[in-house]
Amino acid sequence: MIDLNHALMSTATLLLGLSASSVASAQESPPRYVPRIAIAMDAGAAVPTGDLRDAFGSAFVLGAQGTYNVLSHLDVLADFDWSRPDTKLAVSDDHANVYQGDVGIEIGGARGSARRWAMRPFADVGAGFRRYDYASDELSDRTRPVGFAAIGTELAFGRSAIRLTARDNVLSFEAPTPDAMRSTRNDLGFTIGIGFQP
Repeated sequence: MIDLNHALMSTATLLLGLSASSVASAQESPPRYVPRIAIAMDAGAAVPTGDLRDAFGSAFVLGAQGTYNVLSHLDVLADFDWSRPDTKLAVSDDHANVYQGDVGIEIGGARGSARRWAMRPFADVGAGFRRYDYASDELSDRTRPVGFAAIGTELAFGRSAIRLTARDNVLSFEAPTPDAMRSTRNDLGFTIGIGFQP
């Protein structure tokens, strides 16, 4: 005759074992990729290089970026930056507001819901427009195309992340003076930001 207590204990033990095995398996499996929108705010420095240093000084920069994951390692991005450098092109008011908007792509490690933390290096490339809005009436405001490339890394904690980025901007610069001479100029950006996946 079967002992009822022994059978119940054996069944309970078996169910507990299966449950523990299932939990362990779920913890060991990698996070499932889910397309997400991510947003980030950043701050840092804009540093002119080459001939652009003759016209502008280094400046504090603020920016915002949005990305959408189209594939596990590929994002579409859009960003906007603002800075207010000193300019050496006018004597009446030596400031300018510089606005830049871009679209591009980001290639990097797969995004996901990291359980603790994850390091995700990335590279960006894209193009857009930059506007120089001069405070001085002596100078004419200009809007010109710009291209960029960037590298960086993202330290993710769950759905939040800290982003470090180094960026190279190559722009078609038009002098704000009456001669309106055009040339190719370059500057660098170094930023740290905080990102979030809603």
